Amino acid sequence: MARKSTNPALRVRSFFKPLVHDDFSRHLCLPPLFMENFNGRPPCKCTLRSPSGESWTVGLEGRKEGKFFFRKGWRHFVEDHLLEIGNFLVFEYDGHTKFDVKIYNPTGCEKEESAAAKKTTGNQARIRNRKKSMSYEPADVKQTSDGLIVFRSKYTCFEGDVSKNPYRMTVPKELAVAVGLIKKERVRLIDPNGKSWKVKLRLDNTKYGSGHLRMTEGLIACWRANNVSTGDTVVFELVNKKRSEMKIHFFRAEAGGKRPRLVLELDASDPDVENSS
Repeated sequence: MARKSTNPALRVRSFFKPLVHDDFSRHLCLPPLFMENFNGRPPCKCTLRSPSGESWTVGLEGRKEGKFFFRKGWRHFVEDHLLEIGNFLVFEYDGHTKFDVKIYNPTGCEKEESAAAKKTTGNQARIRNRKKSMSYEPADVKQTSDGLIVFRSKYTCFEGDVSKNPYRMTVPKELAVAVGLIKKERVRLIDPNGKSWKVKLRLDNTKYGSGHLRMTEGLIACWRANNVSTGDTVVFELVNKKRSEMKIHFFRAEAGGKRPRLVLELDASDPDVENSS
């Protein structure tokens, strides 16, 4: 937890902010009364600490009308915690430059992603070593002379491109329905090192989500451990439908962030659904 300040001059030690505007991912305005704690000399940077103990550095920027915002670095905090309209955040100030942040959903309960993070410090609780022999057949991956990657698998598979928001990944709706994932709450991702990661699934019925199945809690830790970057492509193989296990393969972006050229080919031995891109 952030160090409790004994500074009697502090007017406000904590504040909360509801996320109600579409621009919340770009910046967050701090209450004017809270800003009086700085006596006109606010720091340029602050540290936000989540319930997991991880920290994010964000810039504190002012405007002519006297308003101050968390801006530079704030988007990373938003993306890493999958913040959405309807969430509200409680900030507890340590009297210096640090804030402990708790995240709540519209029900008034602590957001599940944040509550679960308390139990996963160092990713230990979410990472399980899967070095036992696997029962699935490995994919056949070849590269043609012109650089095209051909990924051939007997299992249902799909690819996902890592965009500017690397922590947003969806399962195509038609595929999710066909293989039964639409009814699942979690999926297990198995990375190239044999480690498995439990990732929560959530149906996105917002006007922007179009009913796609989103991967949420647990994906961040997996991506970080595997150094996933913008421009990379990830191939998901559903190697065990009953246990909702997916083998994941990473194809790195080329120079300049150019996405790799990739083609998926599905063997006739798994006729449930065609590959999705």
